[in-house]
Amino acid sequence: MKKFVLLGLSLLLLGSLHAQELVLDFQHQNGKYFNFHNIVEASDNTLIAQCPLFEPYSGPDLGVVFYKISMEGQLIDSLFVPLDNVPLRTLFEPVPNESGSYLYARFEQDKNDSITCLKMTFIDDDLNICNETNIIIEDFLYDYIITSSDLFIDADNDIIASYWCSQKFYMLRIGLDGTIKNRREVESISASLMIHERHTGMYDKSSPKYYYIGRDIGGSQANSIMAYVIDTSFQVVENHRYYIYQNGHFSGGFHEHIIPFDDETYLLSSRFGIFQGGEMAACLAKFDKTHGIKAIQLFREDTNSPSPIWTAALSDGTVYYSYMTDTGYNNRLVLVCLDENLNIKWTRYFLEPDMFHWATCMTVLHDGKVAIGSYKYMEIPGSISVVIIQDDGGNTLEMEATIRPYLFYPNPAQNELLLQYSPDIKPRQIELYDLQGRLVQTQSKNLESLNMAGLPVGTYTMRVMLEGGKVFSDKVVKE
Repeated sequence: MKKFVLLGLSLLLLGSLHAQELVLDFQHQNGKYFNFHNIVEASDNTLIAQCPLFEPYSGPDLGVVFYKISMEGQLIDSLFVPLDNVPLRTLFEPVPNESGSYLYARFEQDKNDSITCLKMTFIDDDLNICNETNIIIEDFLYDYIITSSDLFIDADNDIIASYWCSQKFYMLRIGLDGTIKNRREVESISASLMIHERHTGMYDKSSPKYYYIGRDIGGSQANSIMAYVIDTSFQVVENHRYYIYQNGHFSGGFHEHIIPFDDETYLLSSRFGIFQGGEMAACLAKFDKTHGIKAIQLFREDTNSPSPIWTAALSDGTVYYSYMTDTGYNNRLVLVCLDENLNIKWTRYFLEPDMFHWATCMTVLHDGKVAIGSYKYMEIPGSISVVIIQDDGGNTLEMEATIRPYLFYPNPAQNELLLQYSPDIKPRQIELYDLQGRLVQTQSKNLESLNMAGLPVGTYTMRVMLEGGKVFSDKVVKE
């Protein structure tokens, strides 16, 4: 087992009687994180995070790293699996019905040999490699580009893979032993979806069907979302075009995915452009099996580019929805808890500019915990972050369940410190103290910003008082 050397490890642990937020941030000494693909909850009550690491298409560490993390935020172990080629699409999930076994599968395109393989690596709780299997998927001419679409394990415990090759769309069913059970060209899928993001996911587990969705770029209905319902033999049985608002304010989106909610409904998440005003919004919609809208919730932000991360639906009707307020740097990570009708129960904001550059995955853990993974893009040394949020089942008000239900930035600040509050929070007053504990400023109006222009350079304590008497203290720096 080839282990991985870490540069640094930092931990932020905040607690209350009702909830806990844990932020873990760590780095590798060489190379760049290229993504953060998934977090799984291991059978020994730990987390295993999977992240590709390489300088794009070259570099000393071309491969994937697995981090084993305790629920208390300790880095227990790590494993580096070298790759011969840059992966096109990856899967990392627990092996069904096998406790303590996990599958890392990926498309790899070997341009020298003109083949594309699905490679499967099985690891255990201790990050030992137990087995590896390579499956040749396509033998193609170098001029023909293959593009992977999706990779997931379905309700029959088979790997479902989909990809484009020579402008043709294929789906495969592969057993966990590496046996190709079915491979079929799906001729009904429109090639106009090929060059855009798409997701093939399980739609209906009781009567298994798969969804293939993407942004259509052709014809008079360009930029709408087109969805194909595919049965288990990989035949298209119906198709549907989504217009969330029939008045045309919304066109198609991206970062989209579909998940089942129950036997009668499913959830569609996407990012949509609102033509009036040029805004962008993250959108979560609930549909019945005739594709009629049952409920809808929009998430708008001042940044104009909210980006969905993932959606999870629990058996009790609780829905978790995560998104970034923007993509790139200085992002705010947002986790929303909704009921079965997509009414918001609570919202959590996290602002850690050095951590949340590109949040890409979310996993619901046991006991009401949610883990979200983020990584720094194209930096050396790169770093990844894992956020763990504890929920008490919705019995606590937001102001009691959240350690800090507001954002403040930039920090350090030169002239003005901005504050953004969770939707159900009402601030009453802000006080600023110097390091000697002396009150230097009080503000009870316009509490979305704090004027620091006339203050001496240094560190201050900001006390934010909320309606109801809750008080939070934070260190802020004037530069």
